[in-house]
Amino acid sequence: MNAQVVKVEREINADPKRIFQAWLNADYFSRWFLSGENIGIESVFIDPRPGGKFTINMSLDGKILPHTGEYIIIEEPNKLVFTWCSHATNNRDTLVTVTLKDISKKTNDSSVSANSPRTLVTLVHEKLISDIEIKNHNHGWTNVLEGLDYWIHD
Repeated sequence: MNAQVVKVEREINADPKRIFQAWLNADYFSRWFLSGENIGIESVFIDPRPGGKFTINMSLDGKILPHTGEYIIIEEPNKLVFTWCSHATNNRDTLVTVTLKDISKKTNDSSVSANSPRTLVTLVHEKLISDIEIKNHNHGWTNVLEGLDYWIHD
């Protein structure tokens, strides 16, 4: 089967640096990284450096579902690339790239609140091989970015 890709984007009213740190701080991460209804975070371990590993233990119906990976690229505050392995990838390493682009509009018009920070978050998940992997990860990553948006404004 050919490898397939999921791409999810979301505009978030926050500075790219703040969003970037939310991905690499275990305490922050555990508060917003929720991939769906009834899924919780049991524990998070993050070693935020190239070659560093992470483990996210999600909980669902009393079961612990480990998600693991390794950071490949960390370019603060613009880009994260990491492997992603879980039950939902049949315990195969896949590849996730998160890019953050400052899309704040600068204006001298005082009637427009366009000077507020705004970031386009783009998440690309590669090396998925089945329709169910695509569907589940598209749903999960969409919820994750929604959770990040809500958390950042909480």
